Amino acid sequence: MANGVFRITRRSATAALGLAMGAGALAAWPRRPVAGKDADVIVVGAGLAGLFCATWLTDAGYRVKVLEAGERIGGRLWTLDRLPGAPEAGGAQIGQSYARIRYVAERFGVRIVDAPARREETLIACGDRVINSRDWAAAPGNPMPDEFKSTPPGAALFAAAARDNPFAWAGDWRTKTAFARDVSAGAFLDRLGFSPEARALAEISLNANALDEYSILNVWRSLQIFQQDAEIGPAGAAKGGAQRIPEAMAAALGDAVVTRFRARQVRPDGDGVAITDGVRTFRADYCVLALPFPALNAIEIDPAPTGAQARAIASLPYTQILQLHLEPETAFWEDDGLPLAMWTDGPLERLFVTRDRESGAPLGLVAWINGEGARALATLDDGALSALAAKELKRLRPASRGAVRLRRTMRWTQGASYAGGAYMHWAPGQAERWATVMGAPLGRVHFAGEHLSYLHTGMEGAMESGQNAAEAIMGLSR
Repeated sequence: MANGVFRITRRSATAALGLAMGAGALAAWPRRPVAGKDADVIVVGAGLAGLFCATWLTDAGYRVKVLEAGERIGGRLWTLDRLPGAPEAGGAQIGQSYARIRYVAERFGVRIVDAPARREETLIACGDRVINSRDWAAAPGNPMPDEFKSTPPGAALFAAAARDNPFAWAGDWRTKTAFARDVSAGAFLDRLGFSPEARALAEISLNANALDEYSILNVWRSLQIFQQDAEIGPAGAAKGGAQRIPEAMAAALGDAVVTRFRARQVRPDGDGVAITDGVRTFRADYCVLALPFPALNAIEIDPAPTGAQARAIASLPYTQILQLHLEPETAFWEDDGLPLAMWTDGPLERLFVTRDRESGAPLGLVAWINGEGARALATLDDGALSALAAKELKRLRPASRGAVRLRRTMRWTQGASYAGGAYMHWAPGQAERWATVMGAPLGRVHFAGEHLSYLHTGMEGAMESGQNAAEAIMGLSR
């Protein structure tokens, strides 16, 4: 505690979580099976939130079933093991303050290694001009305000927000002071003198759908978490891929995890709940729906959500993302001598380098397309996307000669993904109206998922929400 602000360290956070889980195990008691019920708690969704919720409850002596619609474990955590370098299609970096992730990894034998501290040199392509990022400040036509001329377009919003971040700790985004400053990122940039042309460039690599529909609270919250982690140490990654973490949790739960069960209805059942897929039915005292809201919309819940909760479930924005995992057939970057990573104002938007996890050698590219661009391109088939990528790279990098092969398309978009997007974000005004009510239990039905986190976002936020749902049930059932 310093100046009234609690400072998190990796050691203190992980140790506290270990003690908490140990206390839960010591407090466990054998629960007598109830006739006609398959478990004490049924968790729907085998992503990080659902699996950690199930692990927490199991440690406390509860009988748990986890129902997963697909065959794969991990939800939006997805390591593409069959591609060169095994790139991540979902979460990748593990911050130093990610105590739950790190505790579970250590407990179940998944090694966390320091992520390479590599800063990729990046090309910037605007129109027909391709320049190195270090030359961006003096580039003709650079539309950024003078104080942000040297900031690459993809970092402009974060650089602007970092100058005026009012958040001192992770929970500040849910205060009256924060709500009073809750405007769109677009309005925030307008106040700083960003022209329409500068805004358009800043919007291209936005980790959301549109500047005018993205609350500046998202940016300040992310910056505060980044700063907190940086003060503790470098980010890490799961050796062998992030998906090894949910797989390890699922393996420890054993046959409590049931795959290929797509829940259709959750309804009261005497003194418990029943979950059915239309053919099979599972019964328990309580249920946790650990699902993103777009997936939740496909389930009939009785009693149904009402009011602000119903509006949040129906309308919470999820960032639309399309990933094109590309494998170059020639090392064209050696021919033209230019950096491989790119930021563009064209259809491919950003191109990240996939590298060998050990040697760091480049193995491929990932075109990362956000927002409306992702939504539009996601309707194309893989053949059309492959042709587009080859054509666009040939235009920007003639040395590539179009010799790029599309190995995998990941459509984290509405209609193409059960999640309806890659992750949630707040639109202006939504945090104040919905944050404290949208995860409220409905009778014996509880909710979890990264959208319900408070002190973290992403992977650790999902785990945080799973723990919160488990502890709420434990408090009710003892």
